[in-house]
Amino acid sequence: MDFKKQLLDYFHLNENDLKEMSRPIEEIKLLDPNSIESMAKIKNRIFKAIENKEKIIVYGDYDCDGVSATTIMVKTFEKLGYPVSYYIPIRYSDGYGLNVNNVMRIKKAGFSLIITVDNGIAQDEAIKKANELNMDVIVVDHHEAPEVPVPAYAVIHPIVSHISDIYGSGGYMSLFLSAGLLGYYDDYLVTIAGMSVISDMMELKGYNRDVVRLAIANFKKHHYMPLIYLTDSPLISEKTFGLEIAPKINAIGRLVDDKNINLLVKYLTSENEDEIYKISCWIKNNNELRKTLTKEAVEALPQDEINDEGIVLNLDIKEGLLGLIANRLLNEKNVPVIIFTEDSVDKNFLKGSIRSKEGFNVQKAFESLEKYMVAGGGHAMAGGATIKKEDFANFKRDFIELCKAHKFTKEEPPSVEISLTDINYQNYEILREFSPFGVGNPEPVFSIRNLPTKSLQFISQGKHISTPISINTKLLGFNMSESEVKQHNFVDLFGNLGLSSFRDKLTLEFRISDFIAKD
Repeated sequence: MDFKKQLLDYFHLNENDLKEMSRPIEEIKLLDPNSIESMAKIKNRIFKAIENKEKIIVYGDYDCDGVSATTIMVKTFEKLGYPVSYYIPIRYSDGYGLNVNNVMRIKKAGFSLIITVDNGIAQDEAIKKANELNMDVIVVDHHEAPEVPVPAYAVIHPIVSHISDIYGSGGYMSLFLSAGLLGYYDDYLVTIAGMSVISDMMELKGYNRDVVRLAIANFKKHHYMPLIYLTDSPLISEKTFGLEIAPKINAIGRLVDDKNINLLVKYLTSENEDEIYKISCWIKNNNELRKTLTKEAVEALPQDEINDEGIVLNLDIKEGLLGLIANRLLNEKNVPVIIFTEDSVDKNFLKGSIRSKEGFNVQKAFESLEKYMVAGGGHAMAGGATIKKEDFANFKRDFIELCKAHKFTKEEPPSVEISLTDINYQNYEILREFSPFGVGNPEPVFSIRNLPTKSLQFISQGKHISTPISINTKLLGFNMSESEVKQHNFVDLFGNLGLSSFRDKLTLEFRISDFIAKD
C-alpha cells in the first residue's frame, strides 16, 4: 500500500484533513486576542496601571510552562517600555501557586497589581487576601477551574474564557494577553509559547498544533540564542523543545531551592550573548547534576524493598527527583512505582510521585486509597500524592495489593507495517506532514515483520543493534543484546523513524522500541 495512504489510515484521516493540518505556515492565523472574554477589561486595567506608574508583578511557576509564561509577560512589558517585576516560586519553600505569605510580601513591597501565570485559577485564599489588601489579581492560567470562580479581577483561561474546548498551556494563555497588549503576535514569544505547549504535554490539536508549528518554523528561521544554547542537535523539531530544552529548564525547578531560579526568566528574556552563555552553562550544569543525583539515588535504592508486584519507597531525596526515579524504576522493573520523601514544608507528611502503565490506573488507585490521601491527583499513568508519615506502612500494603489485582497489560501496539526499502527520505518527508507529534497526535509506530535475526549487526560488545540498511539509513536499537535477540530466528521489530546528525552527516534511523520473537 502507498506509504501516505497507510499513514492516513493509521491516523483515521483523509486527504482533506491532512491538507488542513499541513497547510503552509503563512496561512496559519492565531486567534484574535481581542475576541477573548475579559481581554478589554484586562487591557484597560494594565494600561491604567502603566499610566499611573503602579508597581506590577508577574507571578509564575517553577516548571518550563510557568517559566515560559512568565518570560512572555516580562518580555511583553519590556516591549511596551514598562519593565515589571517577576517571581518564580521556589518548589521547596513556596510550593505551587500564589500563596497568602507571598501576597503579604508583595503588598509590603508596594505592588498594586499581580498577574499570575500558569497558576491562580484555584488559589482562592491567596486572591481573597490580595483583595483585602487592595491589590488586583489578573489570573492567566490553564489548570482545571473550580466550580466557584476565584475572586480575581479578571481571568484568561482556555475553558473559562471559552477560547477552546482543548486545554492550552499557561504559556499559550500568556501569549494571548501579550498579543492583546502589543497588538501583534511577536515571533519569539510565539516560539516560547509553542515550547510551553510541548513541555506541558498539551493535546496537539487545533490551536495548540498551530502555535507549535509556528514555533518550530520561527526557531528554524531565527535561531534564537537562549534556545540554541540549550539544544543538543542542529535538527529542530517538536523533539527539540520536548527532549532537549524543556528538561534542562525543568531541572532547575527540581533542584534549585533559592531565588536563583529566577535566572531562568532573565535567561529567556536576555539579548546579551555573554549573559546568555553564562546562564546556559549554569542551566546545563544543573541538568547534569540532576542526571547524576538521579543515577546515584537509583543505585542506592534499598533492594530488599523492591519486589515484582509494586514498588513503594520512602527516600531521603529532593522532592523534584521523585518522578524521575519513579519513571526509571517503572521502566526497569515494569511494575507501578510510587516514591515518597519528607515534605519540605511540613515534616509530618510525605510527598510522593507515582508512575504506571496500561492496566493500572493511577486515578482509580488514588480513589481506592482515599482514606490515606491528604492531597493528590493526576492522570491514568502518573500522579502525585501527600500522605501522613504514620500512614506509610498501611498505604504501602494496600498499594501493593492493588498492584497484585491490576497487573500491567501488554498488547502489540497498532502499527504501520513497512519494509526496509520504505525507510527512505521521501517517506520521512511524508511522515513529517503529519507532525508535530505528541499528546493527541502520537508519533506512529512502524513494524518490520519476520526479519531474520542473522541479518542484524550489533555494537558495544553486542549490547545494541546498529544495522546499516543503505549508505544513510540504519536500524538502531539500544539495550537489545545480541544474545537475547539471536535466540530467535526471526523477529518483528517495532519503532519510529527519526533523523540524526553527526559531523554534518544526516542519517535516517528506524529506532527500535521493542521486538517480538516469531519462532
